[in-house]
Amino acid sequence: MRRAIFITFLLTGLSAPSLAEDTEEMCLSKPEDDRAISRAYHYLNTKFCQPAVWFDDFFADERVTEDARAGTSVRWKNDFTQFENDGFKYNTRIDAKFNLPKVTNRLKLIIESDGEDDLFDLFPRNAEEVENSIGLRYDIYAKGYSSFNIKATFKPKIEARYRFTYPLGINTVSRITQKLYQETELTGESTQFDIDQALSKNFLLRWTSFAEFNRDHADDTSIWDLGTAFVLYQYLSKTQAINYTVSTTGTDYPRSFIDNTLIGMTYRHNVFFKWFYYEVTPEYNWYREYDQGFEEEASIRLRLEIRFENF
Repeated sequence: MRRAIFITFLLTGLSAPSLAEDTEEMCLSKPEDDRAISRAYHYLNTKFCQPAVWFDDFFADERVTEDARAGTSVRWKNDFTQFENDGFKYNTRIDAKFNLPKVTNRLKLIIESDGEDDLFDLFPRNAEEVENSIGLRYDIYAKGYSSFNIKATFKPKIEARYRFTYPLGINTVSRITQKLYQETELTGESTQFDIDQALSKNFLLRWTSFAEFNRDHADDTSIWDLGTAFVLYQYLSKTQAINYTVSTTGTDYPRSFIDNTLIGMTYRHNVFFKWFYYEVTPEYNWYREYDQGFEEEASIRLRLEIRFENF
């Protein structure tokens, strides 16, 4: 299983049509005035965002779905995973955001999996059980470089999220996302920093790093978690794409140590209907507890996903 798990997919993308041949412009920004700085920002965003936004939209990345510009969306994910050590597991999750009728579009009803965002996929937390929560999200601001929203769930939990995106060049964009949250016995914050580099119309390289601090008042503990990852996206066609991931995480509790390293890839295909997707994700994990050696585990996951959206 360890040796054969990647071979089929590594050979998939040796040749592919250009993303530019099949996609329309999907930029989120439009020039709002005729000032030179606005025209320059729109030019850079237009030149860069076609591959970046396409990949984020196709993989339903939270950089699109969690942005204050996003509208109604529903994702029903069914995961069938075979682990080398733990055997077969099935998991189903629903993530949805609805604009409430006769209410401002800024207010949304949300149903989401706790911890289920792009960081969860890049930096898996094997010991945590993912549960659904229901709440409300209010999109306070979404304009130009930045967006800001606040959400509250019945967990209970309240979270504020701010995102700022800035182009560093025609092919390079930086992004910082800051979150502050409060639960019943937990106070925390996370900072995520991304750099997207468009290598060509078919390839996008993303570097993601995060730092997360949690203060557990019940246990009287404070924990820092850190992680970094590289993700290479490859366009195959309007209905197919691959991403290749390498990531590692560390923590400072009870002492500083690396607790997880992952390599993996995801092949995603939109088939039969516009709203139906499947993914195949082979992964290899090295994980450990403090004062113990690394354990190795290969896994392969089949995800069947139903996705409706109106952005």
